[in-house]
Amino acid sequence: MSMGARDVSQAVAAALIWGATFPISAIALESTPPIFFAFLRFLGAAAFVAVIRRPAVPWPKLVLVGLLLGAGQYGFMFVAMTQGISAGLASLLVHTQALFTIVIAMIVFSERLNRRQVAAIALALSGLACLVVNRAEAGALTGLVLVLVAAVCGASGNNVLKSLGKVDMLGVAVWMSLAAPLPLLALSIWFEADGSVTRLVSTISWETVGAVAYSAVLATVLAFAIWGRLFATHSAATVAPFFLLVPVFGLSLSALVLDERLSNLQLLGAVLIFVGLVMVLWPKRAPA
Repeated sequence: MSMGARDVSQAVAAALIWGATFPISAIALESTPPIFFAFLRFLGAAAFVAVIRRPAVPWPKLVLVGLLLGAGQYGFMFVAMTQGISAGLASLLVHTQALFTIVIAMIVFSERLNRRQVAAIALALSGLACLVVNRAEAGALTGLVLVLVAAVCGASGNNVLKSLGKVDMLGVAVWMSLAAPLPLLALSIWFEADGSVTRLVSTISWETVGAVAYSAVLATVLAFAIWGRLFATHSAATVAPFFLLVPVFGLSLSALVLDERLSNLQLLGAVLIFVGLVMVLWPKRAPA
């Protein structure tokens, strides 16, 4: 099933929402540790269980997808930052989940790629490689492994969402968030506060509150609901490449808001990602 204009616009909107978390979170992370920020983000999303009905999804699957997309993806990514990986590089590498999502879907759901999809995905991933090379640094092997584990967690969570079928994805996005806060809080206490919860709470600023509100409502509840619906109705090879738009939007918005300059290599990477997406979405030739 090909993506219509509505689905494409929603995928781009979700990528833009996630991309905007780059500059928004950067401001908040000046005072608040990253793992604790992720804890606050999912705690805020989970608060909506008070007004959003639980979807018709078994508890084990809700917990599994919450652990993978919440605690696993963000926990491993932020712990990687404590092992020598910069925030910028971690945010780029975690979007290799686009490739892992497709590979897992091929194994679990027996999805197959045509030659044009293979070429398009390779082109888009080469664009991501340009962004990564631009931010690369020496060493930090442990951090690199951890952030790739985070990408695999994200990809696995995407495929669990896909397996749910056509359910209330807004409810899934809210109720799965219940599984993430406690593991993230435990990681934060261990890595960021030497066991002191009071020290963590003292880092909350008004910038943190604003960033958490944005991340919880838009980047978690709304964006995850969009991705879940798209994965349930389209192949992973069609949806996952849109994840590669996230760092493009993130870097562009950071350049606009935080006055960060984009290098020629970053611009080339963005172009390659956009061309790859166009190839993925280009309609198949009508039969004679």
